[in-house]
Amino acid sequence: MTTPSTPSLAEQALELLSHGTGLGDIMGYSDTEYEALYSLGYNHYSQERYLDAVKCFGFLVAHNTMEPRYMSAFACTLQMLKRYREAIQYHSTASVMDLEDPLPTFHTAECFIALEMHQEAREALTLVLAQCDTPQWQDLRQRSETLLARLPETDSGGTDTPVSEVTS
Repeated sequence: MTTPSTPSLAEQALELLSHGTGLGDIMGYSDTEYEALYSLGYNHYSQERYLDAVKCFGFLVAHNTMEPRYMSAFACTLQMLKRYREAIQYHSTASVMDLEDPLPTFHTAECFIALEMHQEAREALTLVLAQCDTPQWQDLRQRSETLLARLPETDSGGTDTPVSEVTS
């Protein structure tokens, strides 16, 4: 039984979480354990075992919400599972976590295209182009320009060329 001066375990956990402490920190997971699980998820993803990968990356996101790599990996896996609306949420979060990286916004545009939300895709690709101002991002700039040029003017109907052909 708890007394008024001794908060319960649940109250302590809520207090920590409300101050930015991750669930993994509360559970005591180490960076080594996170990296091992990330490697496992990456291997699953590389082998196109997306259902297994999404479990690994979902665990990582739930337990360490401040790591952009985990957020991006989870979002990309959701995208491969054609869970585009969820993927958009996580790509957007990853984008905000690292404003210098245009990849999450590019992947968001791909999801919008898959959902035939062409205006939103156009806006996302325009943001990507604005971010791709260094030589390291020239390939992504070209891919974005190609996608942008192939988008229909309206949101009705699909694209003539599948996104997979343009982004591969």
